[in-house]
Amino acid sequence: MLKKPLLLLLETATGVCSVALSEGERLLTIRTSKEEREHASMLAVYIQEVMTEVGRQLSEIDAVVVSKGPGSYTGLRIGIATAKGICFTLNKPLIAIDTPLAMASAYWHERKNELPAEAVLVPVIDARRMEVYGAALDMQLEYIEGIRAEVLTPDSFIREKLGPHFVFGDAAAKCVEVFKSESFVKVDTTYNLSALGLLYPGLLAFSQQKFEDIAYFEPHYLKEFVAKVKQG
Repeated sequence: MLKKPLLLLLETATGVCSVALSEGERLLTIRTSKEEREHASMLAVYIQEVMTEVGRQLSEIDAVVVSKGPGSYTGLRIGIATAKGICFTLNKPLIAIDTPLAMASAYWHERKNELPAEAVLVPVIDARRMEVYGAALDMQLEYIEGIRAEVLTPDSFIREKLGPHFVFGDAAAKCVEVFKSESFVKVDTTYNLSALGLLYPGLLAFSQQKFEDIAYFEPHYLKEFVAKVKQG
């Protein structure tokens, strides 16, 4: 019997800080905090906690799977720097997953019994003002609309002829008013991002040996960082 890979999953692309450990398709344990700006203080703590809970050593993992963005500049930097550090120190492979794909994967697995076969999944991540990072995927988790930054309009990531659309993510609240006249669009504000979304895409990438170059891999920021200048 083939050994089921033990994967450490790190999700820091948004305000959520989440760490999970999986073995094959089984989620062993997970830690998640929705408190803003806790990535730096809690990420290492959560990694230690999930390993301790299941009685494993960090050296036993087969790979680290990290959410690569787009999303929060600070969160992405912390998560990916941590993932690269672990991989470099322990000589483990690094797997990076598009954050919208991870979101869609989690949403599909959590709600697959409620979703029609022709559903379009539209993960949206909060950016500045009325701008979001988003994409559209079908029920096979293939991209229909690629990842991009966009100021929200009733046409954002939407193709009516494809079927019912389900919009979710930490920018969903922004979408309620924008899509209120689109009867085929359901905006779900109850979805919570976590490291669970990295499990299935990460497992697939591991099976296909799709690993990143640890030395050169960078977050998928999508847009250049613009620092805010404090007034007064």
